[in-house]
Amino acid sequence: MRIALVMAGGGGSRLWPASTPERPKQFMALRDDRRQSLLAAAVDRAAAVAGADCTFLVTTHGLAAAVRAAAPQLAPEQVIEEPCPRSTAPCVALSLVHIVERLRARGWSERQIDETALMVLPSDHHIGDEGRFADLLARACDCAAETRDVVVLGVTPTRPETGYGYIERDGLPRSSPGDTACAALNLYSAVRFVEKPNLARAREFLASGRFLWNAGVCITPIGRLLAEYQRHAPALWQAFAPVVAALREGEAELARTRTAAAYAAIQPASIDVAILEQLADLRVAASDVAWTDLGSWAAIREALPRDGDGFAVHAENGAAVHVVDGRDGLVWTDGADVAIVGLDGVAVISSGGRILVCPLERAQEVRAAAEASARHAARPRDKPGEV
Repeated sequence: MRIALVMAGGGGSRLWPASTPERPKQFMALRDDRRQSLLAAAVDRAAAVAGADCTFLVTTHGLAAAVRAAAPQLAPEQVIEEPCPRSTAPCVALSLVHIVERLRARGWSERQIDETALMVLPSDHHIGDEGRFADLLARACDCAAETRDVVVLGVTPTRPETGYGYIERDGLPRSSPGDTACAALNLYSAVRFVEKPNLARAREFLASGRFLWNAGVCITPIGRLLAEYQRHAPALWQAFAPVVAALREGEAELARTRTAAAYAAIQPASIDVAILEQLADLRVAASDVAWTDLGSWAAIREALPRDGDGFAVHAENGAAVHVVDGRDGLVWTDGADVAIVGLDGVAVISSGGRILVCPLERAQEVRAAAEASARHAARPRDKPGEV
């Protein structure tokens, strides 16, 4: 058995204006011909490995209705709600609490729960070869269940990317007997996590051959992850003890109240920092699977088909796009017609009545535009007739 947890609570400000706090990037669809959101694709990906009944989603209360609508194959109790964002360590801890209690209610034994592999997956990434990625996840689950290791996925970099986090691996792959589940993986000991580097460091990482892009996927037996939370984040774990008690009593409303109280008291922390970086035996499975976290409009362009001049176009609702004498750019429109004349390497985004125009080489700076737009929207407006 395998369990999947898909995290679907991100804000996605780097893809403004198509991604907003009310409708973040996991609800975006890359393909005009298939109108499937990134979130729906992530749920299908997880269910292909774990089964729909063993796939869970976690999101914030404000996005829960939209998340349920995007994943109708999941029962309502398979969608776990956070009161507000607190980064990934609290998110996964709360999810563990709910998943364990849900499995107990289904009649799972404590041993079954302890030994079953859990894969924690993002909801807003793009995978170029779904079948190959699903096979990688399945093999990593089997390896983790067999060894009780914590395994993270790393993608072999193809360029000096400054928008991704990295994982440094040691020099030699971990050897496994040929008849074990781990033998099918390129498994290394993980040395350290490195957050988004500058261009010079990213070039060094690429040249060294020892650094992988951090795909944001963690796989380990449920019991191992529970133990690591209790060991490395005891205060965080203890904050959810009242929630556990309420769930065991069947008091759903009390559990929600206690969850809100816990979230008011805990500090945001990523699971990478709170748990994974603390492990002396962390493993990383290296792969060259086609993957991107879609963290910028430049990454969106790379994931979309491009014409002979290198232009990628995503047009919804019958919008017309005309590019005259332009190269290596991107147009994304949710309905407005767009024309570009004589511009290279530019992103033109029209969504929700907002327009963004920027060089693709500065796509990582879009968050600043999103924040400025939010401040403008929040400022007091003059009433009609006032000066």
